[in-house]
Amino acid sequence: QGVANAARVAESLGIRFVLVSALGIDRPESKGYQMTNTLGGNYNGIMDAKRQGEEKERKEMTKSKNYIIIRPGPLISVKSKNGAADIELNQGDYIGGGISRDELAGVVIGALKTDKRGVTVEAYRKATRQKIQPQFEDRAGFVSDTYTGLFDNVKSD
Repeated sequence: QGVANAARVAESLGIRFVLVSALGIDRPESKGYQMTNTLGGNYNGIMDAKRQGEEKERKEMTKSKNYIIIRPGPLISVKSKNGAADIELNQGDYIGGGISRDELAGVVIGALKTDKRGVTVEAYRKATRQKIQPQFEDRAGFVSDTYTGLFDNVKSD
């Protein structure tokens, strides 16, 4: 409900809402989704909650579509050497990989600066790129030397 509330406020104020979600949200049948969803700890069903949050964000922002959803892969500790040039965005929850916290922060800033609206992307370091499931086709991603440029060719939801 928190994502819906935040999206509703962003919509009423006419501001951009960037949500950091998780890789694989569109693939609840995948091993990665199921394993992460049932890890236990403080919250069972974390992937289900993230999926519901994404759906509520889109629903609350249907007028302006002033949102971007970023689905990072696993967070890795090795810091970026080349910034945006090391990153790739993709769409459709087919391709993913690891990304460092500083790289993810750069992608979020790029999302805030781009003119794109109503977009969902997967973000990962090119060197860690892999298909989310073996049977998926290998789809080309979006690359740039700048974090804002990564969004130039992404498609709206």
